[in-house]
Order: sequence, then C-alpha cells, then structure tokens
Amino acid sequence: MHIIIFMVLIATVGEETWQISLQLSTGGAGPNRQRTMSHFCGGTLVNDRWVVTAAHCVYKKMYITSDNLFVVFNATNMKHPDVPNIGVEKIFTAKYNEATKENDIALLKLKEAVSTSDSVSLPPASYEANGTCTVSGWGFQQANAGFTPNHLMAANVTILTREDCQSRFGSKYTIYPGMLCAGGGKTDACQGDSGGPLVCKTSTGENILAGVVSWGIGCATPTIPGVYTEVAKYDNWIQQIMENNQDSQLPTPSSDI
Repeated sequence: MHIIIFMVLIATVGEETWQISLQLSTGGAGPNRQRTMSHFCGGTLVNDRWVVTAAHCVYKKMYITSDNLFVVFNATNMKHPDVPNIGVEKIFTAKYNEATKENDIALLKLKEAVSTSDSVSLPPASYEANGTCTVSGWGFQQANAGFTPNHLMAANVTILTREDCQSRFGSKYTIYPGMLCAGGGKTDACQGDSGGPLVCKTSTGENILAGVVSWGIGCATPTIPGVYTEVAKYDNWIQQIMENNQDSQLPTPSSDI
C-alpha cells in the first residue's frame, strides 16, 4: 500500500500559508560541518504552537527526536535561502494501526510560537466535508519519481461519500470510520505529501482542515481516490492533547511517542 499524492498546480506566495514541511536535520556535529535539512512529510499549522500531520510520518521512528525534527513554514519555494524553521518539542499520536491505517493522525507541539495568521481552522466534531477541496504538498510528481519539487504544489479534488469510496476500492481495502476520500481523477496524492492538508472552504470563506493525507494506491490512478484522515472525528482528542500540554502545565503521557 503506497502513500502518495500527485499535484498539478504550483501554489503561489500567500496561498496555503498553513502548509508546513516536516524535515530531518543531519550533520552539523562538528565546528566545520553544516546541517542538512531534508523534507519527508507535510503538515498543517493549526495555531501558534501546534501542527497536525499523519501518524505514519512519525510513528515508531526511533531516529526522529526533538533534536533533529524541524517544521519549515512559509516555504512556497524550498530553494529559498531564508525559509524559517522551528524545532518540535513533543510528538503525540492517536492509537494508530499500521495494518489498517486507522487513526493516522499526529500532533506536534512546536518549541516556539509562530504567526497565527498562517494557520487554518480546525473543524468541529459535527463538520462534514463536501464539494471540491484543495490538497497540497511537495510530493513526487509521479509514482516513485525519486525527487520532490522545489515549489509547493496544490490540486483540487472532489469529496466522495464513504459508500462510493468503498465501492471503488472493492473488498481488498476497507474504508474505516475516521477516513475521508477525495479525488479519483487526474489529480491525486504521491510520496512526500503524507501528513499534508486537505482544506475545504466554507460558505463564509473560512478555510477548514478537513483531512490529513494518509494513503492511496498509485498516483492519480483512474477512479481510485486518495484516502485522508477525517480531522473532525478527532476533535475531542486534539482538544484534550492541546489543553493538557499548555506551557503552564506538565505534559501528560496520553498517546504520545
């Protein structure tokens, strides 16, 4: 089962400002060594200290620590020399199931606060996505391409009902509660975009984080949609983690790694 996204539109400066790049830092241990940063997943800034991403990006990866995991933001072009980055203080995952891909969501608490004007709104528990929404990221432009684009890419995808989605996947794959399907045409998701945002705009113009890029089969496979974690279903978990881990409180060990 491949985790992928295929993008066709270049996001311009000022768009998708909530999109972040999760990057690992290597090197830099000695006086003459420079630190190298490498993108491996996407994520979404939801307030000044918290990022939502996919659990499979960080789950049971012992090489990821608070010393080498960084969030890069305001980076429409990765080649820009001054893209800002902030370290990650703590990682929290829901009860992620590697076999079924259920509960594929994680929260990252940042070491420093960032501008809240760049964030996107979290959905209430009652929210149901519909219509056309936007997925974005720096993932491969085709399956197993081996490289990611410098520019942030974005594509419009249509939300499907769970019943329609399940019928397209057949009996081999199960679309569980907490999963959301979108796409199934010429635009879809590829390696490197996991954890990134699926954002829907409300009738009042508010941008809502409806989904987190989770899994799919191939890149833009005809009739096969991408599968996302449905953020609204995790409203209680998200709020509990944030409330229990404010700076004035001691962190709680609930569902974290």
